[in-house]
Amino acid sequence: MTIRGLWLAAGYLLCAVSAASILAWVLAPFIPVTYEKVLSRAVLLFCALGLLPLWRLAGLSAVAIGLLPAEPLRALKACVPGILVVLVPMVFFVVVQFRVWDDRVVYASMGFVALALGLAGSSVLVGLFEETLFRGLLYTAFRRRSGVLVSAFVSGVLYAAVHFVGRAAVIPEPAEITWFAGALVVFRAIVDLSGELSQWDSFLSLMLLGVLLAWVRERLGLWVCIGLHAAWVFAIRLFKEMTVRDVVSPYAATTGTYDNFVGHAVTVWLIFLFVVIALHRQYQLNLQRSVSRPLAGP
Repeated sequence: MTIRGLWLAAGYLLCAVSAASILAWVLAPFIPVTYEKVLSRAVLLFCALGLLPLWRLAGLSAVAIGLLPAEPLRALKACVPGILVVLVPMVFFVVVQFRVWDDRVVYASMGFVALALGLAGSSVLVGLFEETLFRGLLYTAFRRRSGVLVSAFVSGVLYAAVHFVGRAAVIPEPAEITWFAGALVVFRAIVDLSGELSQWDSFLSLMLLGVLLAWVRERLGLWVCIGLHAAWVFAIRLFKEMTVRDVVSPYAATTGTYDNFVGHAVTVWLIFLFVVIALHRQYQLNLQRSVSRPLAGP
């Protein structure tokens, strides 16, 4: 990205965090949830609202980013392979009994149905927002000035790093909450991010996931990324609601402490997928060359 692009990204973050800090200060006394949750939702809200002016300032359009033409049906179809992909580590965790089914869950209850519907709705919003930002805006901006590999790697690193910002945050006490407290929370978390990145297993998994989604963006489009991302978020969240983990399991080390899901096991599975994709791509190239090669004469 150019220096102008970096300034635009920094300004976007500053405006979103500042507005969220003020909104969280106003709402926190009246909403019966923690300040951390109010702040995080406010940050996501203003980040989402700021996407349109950000990509216009960056000289991009909804077509260039991949949002237009809108293809929600294609995103819906992508949910099926998305769930199949994430199903593999889930089956592994159940087979080795790192996670076991929770007997307290009543699947036929209205409470479980409401939970599943709520998770589905929030997962769609997460997929739409994060893919528009990372594989739409950021990847497209990098791609205009760099190759596919560099753009995929950089956007993947940024995608992974953002997931650790909230975990590094130090939440103020209720008496210390002011209109600028939220901004201090976020920027202190960014400064302290290096300590959280010591969880390299979870970071590596998320980075590879970002690279995989960048490849999907390049080959199949943004709406397929949205569908895959939404399916992954929904399946993982629902799986956690349906199971409990064995904290003393010898297989606990296959997941990181970030969310007790991504980690070594997911990394190995993603690397396997990359190998399969590379072999399939090589097979297609060899097939094209054999078809285009002229037949030898008698």
